[in-house]
Amino acid sequence: METASSSTPRAERGALYDATEEQMFALIAVVSRSKRAVASQLEHLMTPAALPVLGIIMRTKRITQSEICERLLMDKAALSRMVAKLEELGLVVRETDEQDRRVSHLLPTDLAVERWCQWLQEWRTDLRSRLAGWDDADLETLISLLGRLNSDMQVP
Repeated sequence: METASSSTPRAERGALYDATEEQMFALIAVVSRSKRAVASQLEHLMTPAALPVLGIIMRTKRITQSEICERLLMDKAALSRMVAKLEELGLVVRETDEQDRRVSHLLPTDLAVERWCQWLQEWRTDLRSRLAGWDDADLETLISLLGRLNSDMQVP
C-alpha cells in the first residue's frame, strides 16, 4: 500500500500541512466562539473555561475534582476556582462521600440539568440543520476522519 508521503511530492505535502493547519485554526476559532455562546446561554456569568468542567459533571452525574483534573489535565487550584463559581451560580453541588469524609463529589443541580438539556436540544437541532445537505457518505467520512483525528490527537 502506498502511503500519502510516498505518493505526494514533498512541496505538495507541505502545502497540504499548511492547509490542514489553517482549517484546524479555523475550527478552534469556531469552537471558542461556540464555548463562549454556550456558557453565556447556560448562565450569563459562567466563563467559557468552565464549560468542559460542567460538561464532565453533567455526563458523569457524580465525580471528584481529582478525577476532573486527570481528565482535563488541569491545575487543581484553577479547577477549584471554577467549581466554586459553578456552585455560586447554582449549577453544581458538593456531596461528601459516606465512606471517606475527606472526599467530596460534584453533582449537577436540577437547574444545570434543565439548562443543559435545553441547550443540547437546540444545539442538536442546529447541527442537524447545518448537515441536512450532506449526503450519508460525506457524513460517514466526516465521522471517520474526526474519530481518527481525535484518536491521533490524544495526549499519550
